Order: sequence, then C-alpha cells, then structure tokens
Amino acid sequence: MARPSRSAPEETDDRMVLQFNEPLSWKAGKAIPVATLIRRLTALSKELEALDQEKVDRDSLAIAAKDLAAPNLLGHKDDGVKAYASNCLADMLRLHAPDAPYTAQQLKDIFNLFVVCLKGLDDTEAPYYQQYIYLLDSLSTVKSVVLVSDIPDSEQITLALFTSFFDICKPRVSKNVEYHMTDILVQLIEECNSLPTEVVDIIIAQFLRAVPPTVTAPPGKKSIREQHDDTQTKLISAVPPPAYNMAKTICNACTDKMARHICQYFSEVILEAVPSKPRKRNVSDSVDPDGDEEDMGGHEPTFEELHELNKAHTLAKELWKACPPVLQNVIPQLEQEMLAENHELRELATETVGDMALTGNFATSAPATWKAWMGRVNDKHPSVRAKWVELAVQILKVRSDHMAIQLVDLIAVKLNDLDEKVRFAACRSLKELDYESITTKLTADHSPFNTYDSSGSGALNRKSRPNDGDTKNWGKRILLTLAERVRDKKIHVRLEGMRCLAKMWDMAYKDLANGNEMIFEQLGWIPSKILDTFYINDPEVNVLLDHVLHEILIPVNYPPIEKERFADRDDRQANGTAKGKGKSKGKGKGKDKDTVNYEKEREKEVLDGDKVRVQRLLVLVKGLDTKAKRALFAVPLRQISYAKVMEVFLKACEDNNGGVLEEGMDEAAVNTTLEKFSAWLSQKLPEPPRAKENLHRFAKMHDRRCYQLIRYCFSPESEYRTVVRALKEIKKRIGDSTMTTILDSLTPLLYRVSQLIYNKSHVAPIVEFSRTDEMGLGSTAHEVLKEMSASNPAVFKANVKALSDLLQEQSPDANGNTSAPGAVDTLKACAGFAKSYPKDMPQERKLIESLVSFALTGKPPAAAKHAVTIIMYSANRKEMYATDLFKRCVNDFTYGEENFLAKMACLSQLVLLAPEQYEDEEPKVIQIAKDVITNVRTPLGDEEENGPEWCDDDELDEECQAKLLGLRMLVNLWRSHLEGEFSTMVMTVLIRIISSDGEVSVDKKSPKTHRARLRLAAALHLLKLAQQKSCDDLIQPAEFHRLACMAQDPCAQVRHGFVDKLKKYLASNKLPIRFYTIVFLMAFEPVEEYSMNATTWIRARTAALSQRPGNIMENIFARLMSLLVHHPDFANQVKDLSDFAKYILFYLVAVANEENISLIYYVAQRVKQYRDQLSPQNSENLYYISELAQAVIKHYAESRKWTIQTWPGKINLPSSLFAPMRNTHESQEVAGKTYLPAEVESNLKSFINPKGRSAAGTTRKRKNDEKAPSSIPAVRPKKAKSEGKSETPAKKSSKSSKSSKKAKERFETPPPGERRRSGRATAQKVANYREDAASGDEGYDDSDDEMLDAEDSSSESESEDERPKRTPKAASKPKKVTPKSKGKAEKELNVGTEPPKSAEAVDADRSEEKDQEKSPVVTTRTTRAKRGQKAPSPAVSSSELSDLPDLPSGTE
Repeated sequence: MARPSRSAPEETDDRMVLQFNEPLSWKAGKAIPVATLIRRLTALSKELEALDQEKVDRDSLAIAAKDLAAPNLLGHKDDGVKAYASNCLADMLRLHAPDAPYTAQQLKDIFNLFVVCLKGLDDTEAPYYQQYIYLLDSLSTVKSVVLVSDIPDSEQITLALFTSFFDICKPRVSKNVEYHMTDILVQLIEECNSLPTEVVDIIIAQFLRAVPPTVTAPPGKKSIREQHDDTQTKLISAVPPPAYNMAKTICNACTDKMARHICQYFSEVILEAVPSKPRKRNVSDSVDPDGDEEDMGGHEPTFEELHELNKAHTLAKELWKACPPVLQNVIPQLEQEMLAENHELRELATETVGDMALTGNFATSAPATWKAWMGRVNDKHPSVRAKWVELAVQILKVRSDHMAIQLVDLIAVKLNDLDEKVRFAACRSLKELDYESITTKLTADHSPFNTYDSSGSGALNRKSRPNDGDTKNWGKRILLTLAERVRDKKIHVRLEGMRCLAKMWDMAYKDLANGNEMIFEQLGWIPSKILDTFYINDPEVNVLLDHVLHEILIPVNYPPIEKERFADRDDRQANGTAKGKGKSKGKGKGKDKDTVNYEKEREKEVLDGDKVRVQRLLVLVKGLDTKAKRALFAVPLRQISYAKVMEVFLKACEDNNGGVLEEGMDEAAVNTTLEKFSAWLSQKLPEPPRAKENLHRFAKMHDRRCYQLIRYCFSPESEYRTVVRALKEIKKRIGDSTMTTILDSLTPLLYRVSQLIYNKSHVAPIVEFSRTDEMGLGSTAHEVLKEMSASNPAVFKANVKALSDLLQEQSPDANGNTSAPGAVDTLKACAGFAKSYPKDMPQERKLIESLVSFALTGKPPAAAKHAVTIIMYSANRKEMYATDLFKRCVNDFTYGEENFLAKMACLSQLVLLAPEQYEDEEPKVIQIAKDVITNVRTPLGDEEENGPEWCDDDELDEECQAKLLGLRMLVNLWRSHLEGEFSTMVMTVLIRIISSDGEVSVDKKSPKTHRARLRLAAALHLLKLAQQKSCDDLIQPAEFHRLACMAQDPCAQVRHGFVDKLKKYLASNKLPIRFYTIVFLMAFEPVEEYSMNATTWIRARTAALSQRPGNIMENIFARLMSLLVHHPDFANQVKDLSDFAKYILFYLVAVANEENISLIYYVAQRVKQYRDQLSPQNSENLYYISELAQAVIKHYAESRKWTIQTWPGKINLPSSLFAPMRNTHESQEVAGKTYLPAEVESNLKSFINPKGRSAAGTTRKRKNDEKAPSSIPAVRPKKAKSEGKSETPAKKSSKSSKSSKKAKERFETPPPGERRRSGRATAQKVANYREDAASGDEGYDDSDDEMLDAEDSSSESESEDERPKRTPKAASKPKKVTPKSKGKAEKELNVGTEPPKSAEAVDADRSEEKDQEKSPVVTTRTTRAKRGQKAPSPAVSSSELSDLPDLPSGTE
C-alpha cells in the first residue's frame, strides 16, 4: 500500500521534516525494480544531505531509517543501490548523532556495507565514485566510525577497514581521499580499547614500503606484512608512497596506543630469538682478542627466528625515521640485544641502533642505549666491530653534532683493529664519505672533529690511546691511519685502502689543479703514500697499484676519448663512403664544408683532451715527494722492458699458431721460447702458476687481432687514442669469449706495456705547459720532459720540432744573454733524444745558433753541457763546431770573466765527445783545470769553519762550481784516453782528494762546503770510471778501501749522494761485484730511514742476483770481511769487535736465509784458511774477523731456528785479497788457535734478538716506543725472495713481547760518545710524516723490498758514458758454485748479465743532478783505530797536476 504523498518539505516549529515517503523495502517475491529503487534512494539521499543535524525532526526520519536497515536492501547485489543506500545510511548516522537508531547487529551490517562501498574508491573511473567519496567524507567528518567500537566482535570490520584503506592508498589517489582515510583510521584507533594483532601488522607493514625490494623482509610467521599490493611503489626515491604517509600519520597521531602495540609486537619477536638468559657484562666490555665465543647457555635462535628478527629491526629503523616516540618501549629491548650472547643478535642490534642514530637525537632520547652502542666498538666478535665502524662512519658523514664528534677517535682506532674484517669495513666505509665531509670535518684544522679531546672518552681502551700524548686531531689521524692501510698485510684491505685514498684525491683534483693550497695541504700527500707501495716489490701490491694508477689517479679513458657525436658521425661517414665507392672517383678533389668543419672540431676535441689529461698528470707529479716521483717515473721506464718481453712473447704465440705449428718451424724452440717468456711475465703477477696458465690459454686462443692490438699499445708511434681503443677492443674480444679469466692476468700486463704515461700525444701539451707556465705547472712540465727524454725518447719523434722551437725561445740570445727558466730541462730532453735518434733532430740554422749560444753563455753550466751534447750527436758539421767552440773557450780564458763557468762546462763535454778536435788545445785545457782546482780564492774564515758543511746547489759559489767543472775536465780527459800515465795521475788526484777530506790546497784553507763537494765529486767520478775494466784495474785494494769509507762520511749529503749513485750503478750491473761490499758499511748509518732503505735495496738485489750463477751475494762476504779488517776503526779489543759484529749482522739481516746460511758460514770459515794478501804481517786481524763472523752467524741462525749444515763444496777466495798459507804448520797453528775473546761471544746475544734485528739501523720500533713520526715504513727482517723460487719461511719466535722490547732497548743507536768513526755518527732525527705501525699490532708491519734493480736508461751526464761507440766488453758469466761442484772456482767473481732484466725493480736514483736533500748535522768522533791506521794523504799539489803528461790526440 502506498504511503500518502507529501507535496513539499514542511517545517514545524522551525524544525525540518523529511518529505520522502516512498517505500524502500519489499516483501519476498515483490522486489522493487533496480531502476526505481535507485531513483528513490537518489531522491532520499539528496533530501537527507540537505537536512541540518540541529534542526531536523528526527521523528520524521524513523520510517526511512528503518527501511534503510532492511536486510534485503543492505544485501542488494547492485552497486548503485549499495552506493546510494550507504550515502543515505551515512546521513542517517549524521542526523541521529550521537545515538544511532539501529541495533548492534544492524550497525554491523551497515558497516559491512560501508566497507564494501569504500573499496570502490580504488577505481576513480567507477560510475558511483562520487557516492563513495561522499560516504568517506561523511564518516570522517561526522566521526560515525567510532560506532564500530559499540559493535560486538568488531575486529573483522576494523581489520577490513584498515586492509581496504591501505590497499586503496596508492600514488594516483587524491590527497583529499588520503586525508579522510587517515582521519577515519585514527578515529578508529583512538576509540577502540584494543587493536587486533593483524591491524598492528598492517600498520607496521606499510613501513616496509620504505625498504628497497632486496631488503624487504622474507616470509616469516607474521607474513601478513608482505601481503601488500606489488604495484605499490617502494620508498626508493625522495617521495614516500601515500600508504607510508598514512601509517606515519597514524603513529604520530596515536603515539601512546601505537607505542604499546608496537612494543608488544617487538617483544614477541625479540623474546623468541634472544636467549632467555642474557649474559652479564658491562656496557663498555672490552674486546678479548684471544677469547673464544662464550657458551650460549640458553636458546640458540634459529634461522627463521633471526630472519623474523631482522625484519622487525628493519621496521624499527623505519619507525624511528617516521615516528620516534612509538619506539620508547622498544629501544630498551635493543639495548638488551646488544648484550646478548649470540654475536648475530649483537650485530643486528648494533646495526639498528646505528641506523637510528643517523636521524633525530638518539643520544638524548636513549642515553643508556647510546652508551651501550658505543661500547660495541670493543666487542669481542669482529663482525660486530665491523658493523659498528660502518655505522659510525655513516653517522660522521651525515651529522656534525656531538654524537658524531665523539666517534671520531674510535673510528681512527678501528682502522688499526687486530682483525682484517674490521679494518676492511673501516676503509670501505670511509670510501663513501663525500668531499665536503672530508675537507670540512676530517682535515680542517679548526673542525670540531680535530679540536675534540678524547682524554675523557670511556670507550677508548688504554692500549688504543695515542702514544704521543696528543688526544686531539682525530679527524686528521683518520686519514693518516687510513694511509697505513695501503701497506696492510691483507691484500683486500690494501686494495680498499688504496681505492679509498685515490678516490679522495680524485674528488679533490679540481681544487688541486686550481692551486688551492689548503686542499693541497690536506689531501695533496695521498698519491705519494699510494706510490710508496711500489717499493714493497710484492706482485699483488704491484697489480693493485696498476689498477689504482690507471683507473683512478690517471684514468685510461680520461677524458672520454670519443664522444658519441663523433662516433655516430664516423659511422655515417663510413657508410656513405661504402655506398658511394667507385661512383665518382674523379669528381671533386676538395671536401665539402661539413666534412671540413667536422674534422676541425674533432681535431680540437682531441687536442683539448690531450691537454686535460696532461694537466692531470702534471698536477699529480707536482704533488709527489721525491720518493714517489721516482716510483711514478719508473712506471714508463718499466714499460720499455715489458714491451720488449711482450714482443717476444707475441712472436712466440704467433709461431705457436694455437698449438698447430706450420711446417719448417722448430717446435721445441717455439715451445721453449713461449714457456720462458710466459714464465717471466707470470712471475711479476700474483699466483704465478695461474697467471702462466692464463697466458698459455691466451696463446692457445690465437687471436691475431689481439696480437696486433697489443703491439699498438706499446708502439711509440701510437697516439693515445689508439692505445685506449686498442685496450678496449682487447678486453671486449676476450670478454666475449669463453676465456674471460685471461683478463685477470692480461689486464695488469696491458697496463704495464702500454704507452699510457709517456705518449707522443702528450709531448705537445707538456711543451705548451713548460712554455706558458699555465696553472703554475711549468717547472713540473720541464721535469717530466727531462724524465721522458731519459727513459723513452722515441715519443719525441713527432714533436721534436716543438722542442727545438722552445729551445730557440729559451736561448740566451732571445732572453738578453740569460737562459730562460727551465731551459736546462728542455736541453736535457733534447739531448736524450739526440743520442737515440740523431738523424731526426732538426738541422735549422737558428737552432744550431741557439745551441752554440747555450754552450758559450748558458746559465747554469749544465745548459752548456747539454747544448754541446746535442751539437756533437746531431749536427751535420759537428767537427767544425767542436773546433770553433774549443778555440772560443780556451783562447784568452780568464777565471772570473763573464760566462767562464759555461766555457768550462763546454770544455769538459768537448774533451769527452770530440777528442780528435782538441789535440792542439790539450795543454791549455789541462792548465785551466789545474789552476782552477789548486788555487783557493775564497779562504776559510772563522764563520765558515763553524758553519754548515753543505749548501744547496743554488747557494754554491762560483769558485766551488769551477773546481767541480775542472775536476770533470780531467776525468773526461781520462775517459777519452783510458790508458797511459795520465790515467794513473788522475786516479792519484781523485784518491788524494778523498783521503785529504776534500782539501786541494796545500795550506788547507779550502772552505768546508768546497771540501764536501769535492770529495763527493771525486768519489762519484771514481765510481763512473770503475765501470771501465781498465780503470777498475787501477783502483787497487788500498784505494778501494779509502773509497769505501765515503759511505761513512760525516756529512750526510756526501755519504748519501755517494751511496745513492753506488746503488744505481750496481742495480744496472755497471760495477764489479766488489763494490757491493761498500753498501754494508751503512750498518752504522745514523739516519734510520736511510739505513732501512739500504736494507730493502740489498734484499731486492739479493733476490735478483739469486737468479744468476755464482752465489754472488754469498761470496762477497769474504770481500766484506777483508774490507772490515782494513777499516780504519778495526781493532781486536772486545769493544771494537762487538762493534764490528754489527756490520756482519747487518749483512745477515739483508742477505741470509735458511737456504744460504750454510754457505755464508762456510765462507766465514774459509777466510781463516788464508793469509791477508794486503797486510801479511797483520793476518791475525783476518782470523779475528773470521771467528767473529762465525759466532755471529751461529747466534743469528739459532735465533731464526735455522740449521747450519756442512757445506760440501770448496770455494777459492779472491787472490787479490787473500794469500794461501805458507806451509802446513802455519795452517795447523792458525786452525788450532782461538783468537776471539770469550767476552765477545757473551756480548753477541745483547744485540741479536729473536727476530734477527740488528742495532745497525735495520730495526723498526714499535709504535708504543716511537714519538717522532717518519715517512719510511719499517723493514721486517725477512728471508730474501727470488723470482720463481719458494723458500721456507723462518719460524716465528715464541718469546714474549716483553723480552723483545728489552732487546730493542739494547738495540738502539749508540750515543755520540761511542761512535768510532766520523761516518758512524749520531744525527738529529728527521721529523717528517711516517706510517706508524698498527696500534699495538706488529702483524700489520710489512717488509719493504724496494725495487731498485731496474735497468737505468738515464741520459744524464753523470749516469752514462756519453762517448759514441765506446763500450767495454761484457764480462763473462761465472759458473755457479754449488756444493756438488768439483771444478776449481774462479778467483774473481764477476757479475754476469742475463736478459731479460727485472722490470719490476726501480732504480732509486736515476737522476744524477737531483738536488741534495738537507740532512741533520752530524756530530763526529775522529778517533783512529790502534791498528791498521794509515796516515792521511796530503792535499793535491800544483806540481802533481803540472806533471800530467801530454797525450797524443785520439789515444784510446
């Protein structure tokens, strides 16, 4: 029956009455049509929407409210009916608020309908989307959702609302919808007394959206968290997804309730994983390095539990970022986890707390937990400490407050942790620091990280505190300690340390290039520390250095060689050429405009790229110290040796033909060559067997294109772009094959053979920098040019014209009779090129005139010398120029006249290179040299007598320079004649200059600086002359002993300069083996750094010489004993013999190993079977030294746990030093007598410690014993390694560190009063930057095997014989003396040659004219030995020089 209709809404007593009167319910079987029902519901919805809650007549709503709650309407299947019904019901709840006109069951059905309708919000294109929006807005505004709390068993409705809303909340959802949904959920949480566990899971699961997919928690017990829509975006960008924002807002709005629920959730997860009985330990427990993992005692967490726990911790970190207050009850549980027995739990809790500390103020919010986290720095498990240091570095990166500052000292300490995992983690974390953090936090002087005083730090162990008492500057100390890791004993830590430092320098490059002095002071030292590892001479370290050098410091593809636009244009041009080939050969000789412009643009791009690359190289070189420069310059020097070997290896690969040899090929010879050179190359790489196998696989692959590409890499004719493209193609071709492991061994070899540093493309930019001094790189460019000309002059071929133009610009004629700055380096570069490629030098008249001008007026005199060299090697009419120069220099020569030094330098070079042209002028030349050397024009004054003994080159006065040039003139005269009485007289002059302490005046009034320079020059000349067999024969043993004492000269610059040159010549096999004995006199070197360098050099040479026959380093021990016997300080008293035992120990530390100790002992015994040939009446001294040597060897072998066996062979000693016994009776008498005092035997143990370190400067102090830093790492006594041989390592001593420390105290350098000779004097310790050993851990110390045995190809005047085509005959190879040898050994052991020479080694001093470094003043003691002392030789007299005979011109 229809209701009575109402014409319009009525208002009764100002109250609004509902006018709707149509039925909405129906009986079964008489359903209202859907269209009619929707129309009625629409009308009702509109009318209800217009009614005001305060004015409505609720009685008029009763019928409609009842009809709307009818089950057949609430359960209707049509979406439109449900949508409009939900709107009407929402308005009914609004109009009846706060009391709903429905029963609890009706409300439950109504809210179920609401849930169904609200799901429609997920589709914005739905037809009833606006009705869903209205429903959502009504529930949020009216807060009708609170009625859910009155419904029994409403958990399902609550869960459905949370699930639906979070599924709907996607990025495309409007902010208004997101806001209303969030508001509804917040109302629901606030009204409900408790939330279902599933609801808490849903809220927390939203924070997983902030975790990258790879970190999303794995499936576990509470897997509902992972049941979110996969289409939801993860928080991998700066904009969080809406669902994350909803959860965040809910937690912040309902902090108290959510805190309880979240705490309950974490308690369940943590209690299931954490053992029931937490261990009892203090927060600041220290690490026990030797302690084992404690017994867990309780429940051990399973893998699933740890997985779930890891998920919970991930959520905790995200909750801390979003809403820290909800974790107020969770954080104490994390603190308990950090005290758990299981290290995995501690590590997880440490990571979580560390991540939390990145944001907010964790230290203030949870001070106890923060303190517990700080204590994990000393956790006993390395994985926990590693995780701690990773998080600490991140905190330091993102924060600048006190939380980060108090971590800086702990990070520095962890870089020296005992465990490699911790050190590796520290290096890896520091690599992620940004440039601003490095420069403003770690390196800035006034940074809080450097002003922070760690004296009150409770987390820092007493053992970890700095020994120098400085509890500040921890930011800088982090970088300095990081620099020590490049010498770490673990290879992966070394690699990470190198890469970290190199990346820091790479970030600072722009500022360094712009001349930022502050940045240079902070980070400019990094490349030097990295390149210092070159001297370790370890294959693994060398490979690491190759990668870091060519991939970070000077990247191979820096800047990108080809841009895409050029590559595309090349492809189009190639395609066009192919299509049009043969169509119009004769048409159009010229190129189109686009092609011309393209070629110009490309050429400009190439030139700019070369300049940018060269600029980076020059900036790198400019910041290097002297030692690092030598290492860097040795890289291209090494390239030459590797290229030669690689060429032979490639030829063998081609002959091998992949294992299928062509007819006529000698299979045995081919296989032998391939085997030999692949073995040589593999010995320079880690894991030689594996490297050798890879090289054989490369040969078997037989890719002829790769062979040609490798040849492009090392060809001097290849441009840089060609080299880089070849490298890329080689890697691509091999990488695409099935033999990709070949690249592991081939890549470092490619870096070593390629023309990457010295390339023909680099010459023009370097010349430009040297000419313009752009960015202050002019002097560095000159230095690089000089080194380039010395090691690889072939790269100048394409740019020699630019060098000649530069010479003309720098000539004295073009600069007002003054040589331009850098002219000497340019001349030296040209001289090196002229020697190798004389026909390629330009013959321009202006160039020759400029060279003549340099020869006559060049300043400094070295300019004249190099100019003469260029003329005499390359000029077409060099005889004419030589004659003219002789006349202009000799005629009317007057000491002190203008340019007289240039004339003397010109003469000294002419007499060497043009001996045939000075026949008529020879007496005048000798007279000039005599007058200059013997006359003292600057008498010694009181101030000079008490002043320094050495002055720098730029402070050297003209008189001293003239004397040095005069001495060179005489020596070069000798070198040009080689024979005759003149040679003997010059030899006498040189020896007497050395013996007379450099004095050339009879009145002995020469200044101290002159004497030091002259005796050094005389010694260096003797070393150069000794390279000639005829000259070496003139140096008798007595003269040799005087020369050897130069290694103990009281002036540090003199002895260092002498020893450096000696090592250089010995490394290049230019001197007889007897000269090796001089190096061992450095046992008493007062500068510890230099003594350690000598030890490492000897080890490197021992390893190199061990590959040659003759037991060279073992047999020279007899020569060393003879040298010691005739040392001016030798005496047979107990104290003297104890001192000389240190020489022997110095030799043993550097040479002896378990394999050769028996031979060395045999040599010591053998000496007692001979008489002293030089002084037969004092042969007893020889027996004293023999017994002393035997005693020292025994103690040393005992300390190293070595066994000395009887040597079955027989070795004859050098007949020039040792004479046979006169008869059997004398032999038996000597053999039966003991000469060594018993007191000496008892004193030997006082300086031979269990590790075999001597007091002769070869020890390394522990860090706890050091106060002054040093830049040279310690040398650990170590058995010498030979390439291709493996030796049994020495057993470690089991003695305590306490006894070792006592031994070191006895091992210190003797005080000044106990020095026995001027050379063995004390010195003020040089304070400079040092790599300290790891704090309290000797295990970090690495032996430094300096690579100082490379072939030296320097073109400097004092480093090679400049006479064309005058080379001595090579010495024959001696037979190797072995225990099984039955033949008679040679009397004299000569150094043989064996190609190819070790290219891994580095000659420490290739530069003859390098500036002598300042050295501390040496205090001396001039006491002489009681025996064997010789009277000092008188000064060189004028009569001796005047007696020099006239030699015919051209005599050889």
